[in-house]
Amino acid sequence: MHESIVPERLKDKQKKRKQQGSSKQLGLIIFTLVAIGLIAYGAYYFFIPKQEAFQLDFYTYAQVGTCDFLETLAAKGTIIPKKVVTIEPKIGAMVEEVLVQEGQDVVEGDPLIRLYSQEVISEKNNAETELGEAKAKLAQLGMDQELEMANERVKVLDAREQLEQAQSNLELQKVLFGYGSIPRIELEKAEQALETAKRRVDQSERELELLARKHEADRATLEKTLAISQEKVDKALEKIENFIIRAPFSGRILSLKIPNNRVVTAHQELGELADLTEQVVELQVAPGQTERFGLGTGVSISLGQTEYAGEVSYIAPQAKQGTDGATVLVRVDFLEEVSHLRPNSAVTANIHLQWHHNSLFLPRGAYLTSGQQLFVYVIDGKTAKQREVQFGLLQGNAVQIVRGLELGEQVIISSYDAFRHLEEIQILPEGGHAL
Repeated sequence: MHESIVPERLKDKQKKRKQQGSSKQLGLIIFTLVAIGLIAYGAYYFFIPKQEAFQLDFYTYAQVGTCDFLETLAAKGTIIPKKVVTIEPKIGAMVEEVLVQEGQDVVEGDPLIRLYSQEVISEKNNAETELGEAKAKLAQLGMDQELEMANERVKVLDAREQLEQAQSNLELQKVLFGYGSIPRIELEKAEQALETAKRRVDQSERELELLARKHEADRATLEKTLAISQEKVDKALEKIENFIIRAPFSGRILSLKIPNNRVVTAHQELGELADLTEQVVELQVAPGQTERFGLGTGVSISLGQTEYAGEVSYIAPQAKQGTDGATVLVRVDFLEEVSHLRPNSAVTANIHLQWHHNSLFLPRGAYLTSGQQLFVYVIDGKTAKQREVQFGLLQGNAVQIVRGLELGEQVIISSYDAFRHLEEIQILPEGGHAL
């Protein structure tokens, strides 16, 4: 067994020295850690941005409420009159006078344009001359035929008188022959005379009938000529009546197109007339959208600052390709009198699709234009905290809230431009103004 030769006094000194060295080392480590922590805190304090404190002392706020929202489909359209006709002449002529102006309202039958054609006037004069000649010929024919018929009737009467005389003479000859006063040959002569008289009567009556037929044919021919002449006169007069182009119905003159030389041909377009008491709106709608509504669906039609009520009256059965792709024609009838609206005016139509009842909403405010944010600042005591929301429909002064808010919560609706980068801000309660 080995024993230490170091005295106990020296051993105690060495032990104390070791303990002092360990304490110093531990203190140095602690000091170093504290120094590093202070340096890190200082760096964080001086170089890391501090959370900005912002106090809003003047603002407008509103409480989340409920209202009904109407979901609509917006479409561009054009006002089209139901009844439009082309102003056109029925004959070729010269425009003598234009009696109306573009935009003028006219009544059915009003004269619009006066025409003139010397050719038509000459045609009428010639037709009237032909008609006069035909009437004179017909009158002369009637007199000539009456005279001829009278002569033939006299011949028939003469033949009948001769027949009666022949019959009387035959009866006398028979009596005389019976008494033997005359020879048989005299009786035979009387019989022959009777037969001759009968043939003469038959012939005269047949000639009278043939003459009557001839007169009827001659008269029919001349009457046909007369009818043709009368038809020519009537046509010429009709053309002259067409010198005045009249309004076929009451409406408004949309346009006039009078050629510079004022010479027009039959059915040449000279303008348009429209009945403005019945007008419709024609819309072009994407094919997929037409499944969301049907005939009778309500429509709000906006022209400028004025809104009109309407309803869908026609949906085309097929789409048509255009410069903007395939579209379907949708026609909307006005539910009120709109004769003051100008045809071909562009309008905006909102087709009513669905009602959303008791939806959460906020009034419109400057916050909606403070960037493209999808958040609002909800008031919580003396602070306002940023919260994500989802907006829905816009209707008048109301904005639908789909999610993110509860009924009754108070939301700042004035501008967020000064603090929209902060998740939370301080507010001055007395600086708030309720909308």
